Amino acid sequence: VTGVLVAEALAYGDMGQAVACLAPAAVATAISLWGTDEQQQTYLPAFTGDDVPAAALTLAEPRPLFDPFELETTARLSGDGYELNGIKSAVVRGTEAELFVVAAQLDGESRLFIVESSTEGISLAADPSMGLRAAGLTRLKLEKVHVPSTALLGTADDFRECVRLSRLAWAGLALGTGKAVLDYTKEYVKTREAFGEPISHRQAVAFMVANIAIELEGMRLVTLKAASRMEQGVDAAREVALSRKLVSEYGMKIGTDGVQLLGGHGFVKEHPVERWYRDLRAIGLMEGAVLV
Repeated sequence: VTGVLVAEALAYGDMGQAVACLAPAAVATAISLWGTDEQQQTYLPAFTGDDVPAAALTLAEPRPLFDPFELETTARLSGDGYELNGIKSAVVRGTEAELFVVAAQLDGESRLFIVESSTEGISLAADPSMGLRAAGLTRLKLEKVHVPSTALLGTADDFRECVRLSRLAWAGLALGTGKAVLDYTKEYVKTREAFGEPISHRQAVAFMVANIAIELEGMRLVTLKAASRMEQGVDAAREVALSRKLVSEYGMKIGTDGVQLLGGHGFVKEHPVERWYRDLRAIGLMEGAVLV
């Protein structure tokens, strides 16, 4: 629950910056929850100091209708470890990262691997995107990347939990940016005048703002319910799926309505709603397309 609230608060300012700030926490959380004693002793101390290293959890792949449970990035046994091959997309601050947690298919199951950025066979390139421009998104290519057997992180069940936690984090980000849209448009329609009166006096405008508030509250309630169940250790697969479905649809709609309420002003960079619109489009795509 705290994680969702933190994501919401940070994304109220800028979702891209929030993603960049939270990326190392995602890696540290994965290692603390599912790592062996050796993995925790090796990697976690770096995340407790003043100079936290850049690190990224890499689930996404550059293909339509990406499904994290049907990965094209592969891992196979090789000597005393594993060989990883594939391409990951939307890697946060990838060019700066010292550590990656990479999702790959191993023996028909999606698993996680700890990969240090200095490992031979890794290459990085910019991954320009419509939104989240402050996140420094990068494409990560793995070509015959060899990691030791100790790099395997957690179990297949842990991977499923990782996806659910990640999707809840994205829902929290959508809540923050959606609240920013609501607060900004609410004040805008009160001061913007047309035909001698504020446009908020127009019923169609007032209803659109009210709908944003209603949709945002629904998003928050279902997301916090899912987060609460996960925190209690109760099965939350259904609640996370409901949160993801609701947040992806309403989040994108809130972004569109924010632009619409500002009219021509919503299209220009003078106002932040165009950025919020672009950022909110990511919610239905990250950690697996919502249509899958």
